[in-house]
Amino acid sequence: MKKTIEKENYLKAFYKLEEKDQEISVTALSQYFRVSKSTVSNMIKKLVKMGFVNTEPYKPIILTESGKTKAIEIISKHRLIELYLVNVMNFDLNEVHEIAEEIEHIENSKFFNRMREILGDATLDPHGSIIPKAKY
Repeated sequence: MKKTIEKENYLKAFYKLEEKDQEISVTALSQYFRVSKSTVSNMIKKLVKMGFVNTEPYKPIILTESGKTKAIEIISKHRLIELYLVNVMNFDLNEVHEIAEEIEHIENSKFFNRMREILGDATLDPHGSIIPKAKY
């Protein structure tokens, strides 16, 4: 199954909900994305087929190990990009999120490893959130 930005955004949402110790459910994701529960259910089915999540009726949705790895990679890229934009390119903090949303989907490990190197292996993004270690 091919990669899509939407699927990656769902994995990011899983990670963020888990970070806040919130249970991942169709309802929670529906509220998070402001979409219908059927839209969320359809995406969950795709993510199950890809091996990124496991789900059972009336139980929380959980990330598989490969799902966690991919979610961490995407979150790491996003937070690293935000830090780079603020520290190196002098963007204002309120400008970086939307730019990072676009750039985080690039599949080039050399690009992100170089960015991490330039930032001195930073551990916090400009908002104070942890930049998880990831293999890009």
